[in-house]
Amino acid sequence: MNKDKKLDVYYKGRHVGTLAEMTDRRIAFQYDREWIQTGFPISPLSLPLSNEVFIPNEKSRERFGGLFGVFSDSLPDSWGELLLDRYLSSIGINRENVTTLDRLAYIGTSGMGALEYVPAKNTDFDVIGSKLNFDEIAKECSNLLSSKTSDQIDVLYKMGGSSGGTRPKVFLSEQGREWIIKFPAKTDPDISGKREYDYSLCAKKCGINMTETQLVNSEVCEGYFKTERFDRLNNQKVFTITFAGILEADYRAPSCDYETFMKLTRALTKDNCLDKEQMFRIMCFNVITHNNDDHAKNFSFQYTEELGWRLAPAYDLTYSDTYWGEHTTSVNGKGKNILEEDLIHVGVVSEMKESVCREQIHQINENTQELSKYLKDTYPKRKKVSTKERIDEVFFRE
Repeated sequence: MNKDKKLDVYYKGRHVGTLAEMTDRRIAFQYDREWIQTGFPISPLSLPLSNEVFIPNEKSRERFGGLFGVFSDSLPDSWGELLLDRYLSSIGINRENVTTLDRLAYIGTSGMGALEYVPAKNTDFDVIGSKLNFDEIAKECSNLLSSKTSDQIDVLYKMGGSSGGTRPKVFLSEQGREWIIKFPAKTDPDISGKREYDYSLCAKKCGINMTETQLVNSEVCEGYFKTERFDRLNNQKVFTITFAGILEADYRAPSCDYETFMKLTRALTKDNCLDKEQMFRIMCFNVITHNNDDHAKNFSFQYTEELGWRLAPAYDLTYSDTYWGEHTTSVNGKGKNILEEDLIHVGVVSEMKESVCREQIHQINENTQELSKYLKDTYPKRKKVSTKERIDEVFFRE
């Protein structure tokens, strides 16, 4: 390993281990000896507690910039990556000269979850929500997405440069609580914020665990979606890893099935019934409400010393389509034309009672009727069909 290209990884002030770039651009990892004795495996499938030097497979270069998935989770994607590149350009740094380890260093202590990278290049920046004009921020975000210049690039970067996902967003603190506010992406309608807020309220009615959500007022649209960060609790960082990170899966393409997600949930949570049923509910909700962008990075686990591994609160639940018109994560091997029996199959093979599966599907159907009407008004060309027919047509799909 090249000692001139390394980065130390920390969790709650404890040294977890060291990352080092190899000559082929893959980035190896080795646990700290004390962590092996007193810590936990930060990625149980790929990085069990051991003194060996772990080297990711060759596909990691295309999927995760040469990293293991758990470290790639700390990096921004889409919007956050755009901000970082624009910020680096503004200070005279060519993105072609920035390595993956450099990017982790720029994230430093501000990434998703609880892992921190030292030496860090990021700067602390506290954002107070009451001092912000969100319509102005939305306009600056739109300028960047349209390749226009912005004289607020340094502020936008500090507010959202570590964020994941495609939609522009900023982080802010309010009375000791950490929040995310999302703004429309280039192809999003003005109703996207209100729509995601309505989805969050509906998901909670369906028994799905989510953090608090709010709708921020706007003078130019129906509002911006605001949600409390689930990887922050009582001013503490919570260790978080996405399904993509733990499975080393390519989240940009269809690569997983919900049956795999259910198996993973059972394995990590020691077959915790609440988590298993939550995963089943989220799957059903995504299918019934046409959330096709249900890729492996839109689900996460969290680890705490008290509870061990648990399913993280649900997030990114909203109406979405995909280029190929199918769910990114398949149900019983199917990306579309998904039947109620396909959902039940996934539950039953995960040792849920069929009666429980049917009851949960019925509950979700009942609690999404109001949202169903909203979608019908929003997408009038889509025709409602009987709930006895294909579930994926209940929400007016073609």
